[in-house]
Amino acid sequence: MVSLFSMDISQWIIAHSLEIAGYLLAIILIPRILLERRHPGATIAWVLAIGLVPYLGVPLYFLMGGRRVKKVSLRKDWGRWDENPDAGSTIIDSFPPDNQKIAQLLLRTGTFPPNTNNRITIIDDGITAYETLINLLKGARTSIEIATFILGRDEVGKALVRILAQKAQEGLEVRLLLDALGSLRTRGRFVQPILDSGGKVGVFLPLLPLRRRWSANLRNHRKMTLVDGDKAFMGGMNLAREYMGPRPYKNRWKDVSMIIAGPAARYVRSIFWQDWSYSTNESLDPGVLCPVPQELPGDGNTLQVVGDGPDVPERPLYSGVLAALNRAKESIWVVTPYFVPDDALSAALELAARMGCDVRLIMPEKSNHPLVDLAGHSFLVDLLHAGVRLFHYQPGMLHAKLIAIDKRLAVVGSANMDIRSFQLNFEIATFLYDGESVKEVLDVMNSILHECREVSREEIAGKSKIRKFSEDICRVFSPVF
Repeated sequence: MVSLFSMDISQWIIAHSLEIAGYLLAIILIPRILLERRHPGATIAWVLAIGLVPYLGVPLYFLMGGRRVKKVSLRKDWGRWDENPDAGSTIIDSFPPDNQKIAQLLLRTGTFPPNTNNRITIIDDGITAYETLINLLKGARTSIEIATFILGRDEVGKALVRILAQKAQEGLEVRLLLDALGSLRTRGRFVQPILDSGGKVGVFLPLLPLRRRWSANLRNHRKMTLVDGDKAFMGGMNLAREYMGPRPYKNRWKDVSMIIAGPAARYVRSIFWQDWSYSTNESLDPGVLCPVPQELPGDGNTLQVVGDGPDVPERPLYSGVLAALNRAKESIWVVTPYFVPDDALSAALELAARMGCDVRLIMPEKSNHPLVDLAGHSFLVDLLHAGVRLFHYQPGMLHAKLIAIDKRLAVVGSANMDIRSFQLNFEIATFLYDGESVKEVLDVMNSILHECREVSREEIAGKSKIRKFSEDICRVFSPVF
């Protein structure tokens, strides 16, 4: 009898070993999560996932739960711009009062100072973007440095690899930095011609857990191409045919990038080199990492380059965007492919609309991430009730990331209006302060609006109960997406 009972217990333990191990790990992990000082929404989402479904939640946490990396950066090795409060002060003093506050905030969170004497060009179609990028690369004289989330295994990726290999053979310094997850299919043999020609290829945060812990959830979402150190091609476009190409493509996404020619390109290059050095252990050049700030206003476009990521506790990009939304007096226009805000961003949009601002949210009808759509749509009822206007892009996928405030400030970069971009990804953006640049961004936004339909409050409120329930469930878990 005893032996049968012991056998039953042993068989039960063996049969439920995975579940038992999951709950034991959950008991260990939940206190740790509570001590990590995460955003409350993220904390609740992880505790629910691990507590309710531990055999799924626990491995997901080990794979995706990490938020911080120790990264060689401007802030750790070469001083901080916020330790020099006078950097760029003369330029900032020339701004309107609201822009002054934003620029000072960014500077005090460790961001580069603003500068003038730049020439920017906004590009919003894939063929022009491809032709412009190819011409930039072919005209390079000394160096090419590229960081991208996705390098396509297609005609665009192949053409870029050929050009980079050719330039490396000509003696230029060529560096290509790929995100380990986004460019998983285009590493190794695909980029070997660059290495064979004397160029260099790096991988940001490899996925193998034995090499770096908690790396799967922290991705380099930046898109940067530097040519000769004084020209930068950056924005939302990855290097694949969905984003750009030499000819029309039926599944091409609507996206926006920009070219910066001038001193601001040096700051983009500094961000590239921080990522490159961290990924490859190649030594850092202080002159590249900390360009001498411009002291006097000049002609041309005025902008401030902002790099952000989980290695930056002050979160300058999030702080700058939130502050800009809260200081809006007339209008807020936001273009984003994925909309999953936290409570502060959502409240800022609601309050601005209630105070009479023209608040417009422009996003795709359906994105390529259905769960993210469900989570984001759960915010829309309250926003539309407050007076926010919602527009859905009709031709296909909209991947541009743009913000315009009061016709005096615009933001262009790689970050979506979602928790992942502001909390987990490594991102880059530019805050544009001059009227000419802001108008150019607004012109692009207006062209996108012409291909949108406005969504009514009744349409959003009239969803089925199953749809609303699905959205609310995804909203609870949105911090872990």
